[in-house]
Amino acid sequence: MRNRCLAIGLVVFAAACNGVIGTTGDAPGAPGIPGEPRCGRSVCGATGELAAGTAFPRLTHQQWENSVRDLLRLGDTPGLSAGFEPDTRISFFDNNSRALRVSSDLWSNYQSAAESLAASVTGDEAALSRLIPSNLSGDATDQARAVVRELGRRAYRRLLSSDEIAAHLALFGEGATHFPEMDPFDAGVRMLIEALLQSPYFLYRVETGVDRNGSAMSLDDFEVASRLSYMIWNTMPDDALLDEAERGALSSPDQIAAQAARLLDDPRGQAMLERFHGQLFNWGLYRGLSKDTAEFPLYYDSVGDDMYEEARRFVEHVVLEQDGSLAELFTAPYTFANDRLAAIYGLDGSFDQSFTKASFDPSADPQRGGLLTQLGFLASHGGLTGSIHRGVFINHRVLCTDLPAPPDALPPIPADEGMTMTSRERIELHTGPGTCGATCHGRYINPVGFAFESFDSLGQYRVEENGRPIDASAAFEFADGPMEFDGASEFNQTIADRVETHDCYTKHWVEFALGRDTAGSDLDLIQSLGDSSLDGFSIKELIIELVKSDEFRSRNVEGS
Repeated sequence: MRNRCLAIGLVVFAAACNGVIGTTGDAPGAPGIPGEPRCGRSVCGATGELAAGTAFPRLTHQQWENSVRDLLRLGDTPGLSAGFEPDTRISFFDNNSRALRVSSDLWSNYQSAAESLAASVTGDEAALSRLIPSNLSGDATDQARAVVRELGRRAYRRLLSSDEIAAHLALFGEGATHFPEMDPFDAGVRMLIEALLQSPYFLYRVETGVDRNGSAMSLDDFEVASRLSYMIWNTMPDDALLDEAERGALSSPDQIAAQAARLLDDPRGQAMLERFHGQLFNWGLYRGLSKDTAEFPLYYDSVGDDMYEEARRFVEHVVLEQDGSLAELFTAPYTFANDRLAAIYGLDGSFDQSFTKASFDPSADPQRGGLLTQLGFLASHGGLTGSIHRGVFINHRVLCTDLPAPPDALPPIPADEGMTMTSRERIELHTGPGTCGATCHGRYINPVGFAFESFDSLGQYRVEENGRPIDASAAFEFADGPMEFDGASEFNQTIADRVETHDCYTKHWVEFALGRDTAGSDLDLIQSLGDSSLDGFSIKELIIELVKSDEFRSRNVEGS
């Protein structure tokens, strides 16, 4: 009861914040604008409206875990969010603020976690000592004030006002009353930690801003520091970034770019690449793979984990080691494989359990190259309808094509009991010319999926199916007309050369960086970044340009 009373004053503000989150409408079923299933340079999902934001984006559960670890200087994340009410996902990314609300159950989760962590840290002399500033004076009040200032600055990611310091000092002083069995100073720290971890200033990234210009509210240096750190590190700013904010040294694009480059060079920056691409390309599907070993003798139980690792290493290599571009992500003629993945690929050479870079032989496997021909993507979208699933996936996540919802009660794909047809032939009977699916499937979904017909449901290369030759040729209806290709290699090169692909990729980065849906007010930024990407900018350069933008350094006020 004591701690519930303690939290009452804080909850009022949290509830007020919660009330303004997610006032931008219902979650889209798929990114884009209803209607014609093609967007071109307009970029699906950017509708001409002002991009809706919130001044109070809530931390995701993983951000909460990381922030608690860093605030309390723990060796690892506490893992307590596993018992929280789960986060809701309404887009490709887990940090969309419209989904991140605080229910009464989640608030109770936060309260229990705060009490548990405070008791644990203050009951461990070594853990407690890591939180206490050095060179404290001998005066008890000065000691308490120093702890409040230091922990408060890090917890709230800004300086505390004089009134806030006074209020937190009062809480600190109540510690001895509530925990009489403890040393008074330790009890005060325990009380303080409980309060900080339940405060909306910890649980939300408060972005009230400092200067309004039209519909844009400029963020202050501390708010920029938090936005930058939670984008790249998925956690609170470190002391160096907070020091820069306190000095007023995050006001210009170049100052922000310098800090972004520092964060990207850290292992936590590398983890951002996994987080972004893993969520965008849905690598989580790989770990749930299950195949019939009678049909696929090279399948093994941990193959999904290996496929995930392959994709992660490949992206890290392209972005960080090669300083590569989006085009390389889609066309690079190499991957990273261990002995068991190499066997599935049919790669020549010596491999063991470790992952090494491996180049593809165009004479043995002419269609291979880039993320979309890696085993994980192909195997997780396999089976009879694999080409449909691959087509929908790439339209949504790579080309940002807006596809209307499929009709209800679709009939099944025609049976082929005699095994005389290829999967493509059966799908065309079901969705090709002359069928109800001729427009959407025939012009957008099927052509993309058919480009990957040279790969089976485990991602192995093949030249025939059921004794019939594979046909991987098709034409996709781009905004300026159809473009033909024959196989995955030509298709991947085609999309690598299209501005729609680059606009789509940068649109996803804008959504990820800002933690919200994109709209027409983001269109200039998306297209500017898309042009740069098409011109050969590296992915790291795109990230730097994004954080330098006005959109990153401000928040739209309308719709908040």
